[in-house]
Amino acid sequence: MTRFHRLYTPGGEGHLPSPPEHFNTPFDYEPHPLCLLAANSLIDYVKSRKGLEGVLNEGKMLGVLVVEHEGETGYLAAFSGQIDVEDSDADWFVPAVFDYLQPDGYFKQHEREISDIGLLIADIENNPERCRLKDAIHQAHYDSVREVDDYKQQMAEAKRQRDIMRAEGCEQRSEEELIRESQFMKAELVRIKQKWRNLLAALNDEVSTYETEIERLKLKRQQMSEELQTWLFRHFVMLNARGERRDLIDIFRFTPMGMPPSGSGECCAPKLLQYAYANGMRPMAMAEFWWGTSPKNVIRHHLAFYPSCRGKCLPILTFMLEGVDVDLTAKKNDRSRELRIIYEDSDLLVVVKPAGMLSVPGKNDKRSVFTYLVERGYTPKIVHRLDMDTSGLLVVPLTVDAHHSLQRQFFNRTVKKRYVAIVEPVVGITLRCGDHGVIDLPLIPDPYDRPRQMIDYDYGKRAITEWSVVTPQPSDLGSGEVLLSLVPHTGRTHQLRVHCASFEGLASPIKGDPLYGHRAERMYLHAEYLEFAHPVTGARMRFNEPPSF
Repeated sequence: MTRFHRLYTPGGEGHLPSPPEHFNTPFDYEPHPLCLLAANSLIDYVKSRKGLEGVLNEGKMLGVLVVEHEGETGYLAAFSGQIDVEDSDADWFVPAVFDYLQPDGYFKQHEREISDIGLLIADIENNPERCRLKDAIHQAHYDSVREVDDYKQQMAEAKRQRDIMRAEGCEQRSEEELIRESQFMKAELVRIKQKWRNLLAALNDEVSTYETEIERLKLKRQQMSEELQTWLFRHFVMLNARGERRDLIDIFRFTPMGMPPSGSGECCAPKLLQYAYANGMRPMAMAEFWWGTSPKNVIRHHLAFYPSCRGKCLPILTFMLEGVDVDLTAKKNDRSRELRIIYEDSDLLVVVKPAGMLSVPGKNDKRSVFTYLVERGYTPKIVHRLDMDTSGLLVVPLTVDAHHSLQRQFFNRTVKKRYVAIVEPVVGITLRCGDHGVIDLPLIPDPYDRPRQMIDYDYGKRAITEWSVVTPQPSDLGSGEVLLSLVPHTGRTHQLRVHCASFEGLASPIKGDPLYGHRAERMYLHAEYLEFAHPVTGARMRFNEPPSF
């Protein structure tokens, strides 16, 4: 079985690491040592196959699943989506859950039929007679507006002259003649408008034959696309450890989306589990890592490990891992430290939030700044938040008036904030003391992998960050690490994290960032300075809290 690859220690000597007690959750994990061995084995294989490496260098997620099979420990490998590689390389990886890309298969045949409809639509849209009629309609609209406006100006001038005649008592024209002139011109305006309405109606009638056919074909194409997508998702029949089967339509039926997103079932994790279950293998641990160039809008670093995406994979893997002893105690950042109150009056608190604490209660984790303060008798009105993995200063209003005042200050961007972060520049990037600049990259939530954000120049909201390299104590930082000062001029979700990690920003992910960089004991991002106007007195309040890292 070529797709089952035995695991060996480096050099082929010694014992393999002990297997994990529980299967890791794919959405929050540290790669198990067995997974690291498997990943290194897969990396060595890819590097030995230049054709495969060239394809993967364009950017692809790879995954490994450590399994036990007939008393041996080995791993399975997968890549996300589908790629065109030699058969010998394809046999190294697990197959697709459902291979729908055979040239003469049902999917490709119907896909061609849908494409043919698109070509028909294009032919009609580019038909010379339709183009002539569309131009004529456009010109008629322009000419009608111009003629009506010109005639209205004539009417206005004629009225002005009549008013002068009436004021001066002109005897050359009677009142009846002036009234008839006014009535004639009003009627003439109606006739001009009707002339253009008739002409436009005739032109629209002629072009409607083409437009009706275009709409009919578009509707047919949409219906065929939806039917083909449904057919496809019905044929993605997923297995779980209990031997149960459910297709993707059924799995996503009760999710907020209602239907699977495009590409569902083609990520590494579902492929790996499907093959393991179908071939009697026991899953032990899983990990996924990126190979190659990062996409433009989503941050991915070569050979960095990433959790499975939530939009496509969470519903699927929730079903597929039923019957597996999954470790639900995912590693969290430092939660041993408690929240500290450093300023208090009757209107507000200023607190220092530890890394690992939410600002407000989440769905599954109740420990938050809000609940901590409520338990101690306060009435917090949350207006200022930090990511769970970020530590530092927060202002918490205690009254409605204070809440409204601070809300306005945040909206008007009169609250000043400064963060400090340790970053890990990628190979080839050098940040030196004194370097500084401004990053201006628009952000938008990734619809298939929340809460991850991505760069989008068409629909993203503008996000601006001022940065500078500060002088570190050399002994405090690891090799290549740099201490940054970060000043956000906008308040987008994950703004500092994305701006640091993006190749269009600093290409230097924050140390310990689980979404955009590499995991560590915590994320090294801290809100160290906060300045705002007191909501009652108006006095400027300034707080500085150096990081503990």
